Amino acid sequence: MASGGGIGSREGAGGARMTREQSRANTRERLLAAARSAFARSGFHGASVEEIASEAGFSTGALYSNFDGKEDLFLELMEREIDEHARELADAVRARASVAERATGGARQWMTMIDREPELLLLFMEFWAYGVRDPQVRPKVAARFAQMREVLTRLIADGVREFDLELAIPAEQLAVAIDALADGIARQKLADPDAVPDELMGTVLSLLFSAVTRPAAGTGTRSEA
Repeated sequence: MASGGGIGSREGAGGARMTREQSRANTRERLLAAARSAFARSGFHGASVEEIASEAGFSTGALYSNFDGKEDLFLELMEREIDEHARELADAVRARASVAERATGGARQWMTMIDREPELLLLFMEFWAYGVRDPQVRPKVAARFAQMREVLTRLIADGVREFDLELAIPAEQLAVAIDALADGIARQKLADPDAVPDELMGTVLSLLFSAVTRPAAGTGTRSEA
């Protein structure tokens, strides 16, 4: 276990000596990995800073020298997880031939995440409930969830432009609706998997896009939905 200062070993892979900046980055990565495991296993409230630090191979001093505490650690972890999911989502919808195919691809990626990492989704829900009850924490939690809506807004705007469509409502509002649908589908799937077919979200998204899009002014017939 490292000393309370928290830098830990200054040697990297192959025994090469790391710079102070590299060592600090390595410490943060190990703490974040341990936090992900501990939070998924015990929940936000159940996981302790002592448990996280020990699992990472450091003292609690290392954790507090890199993060303000458990809440700060979780917020950074949440931001990283959302960034990763956003990249996976963007990859799932790019280079598809129609709005319907993009909706299906994005929905399939979301359902895969539910099956692959249900503990992570439960953790986000737990932290959302924690954050909205605390006026000091709420803006920080809202900022993290806004990341996903921003990604959805960009993907919607890209699709509208590429397929020469217009939206009946602003892309930002449609992103809110899709984000809410995804969260609701996840809750239902986690609670009663048999009640939620894997293709349900893709079907609903395709219908939603068909209802809120129309050919852009000056274009011909409706683009394939």
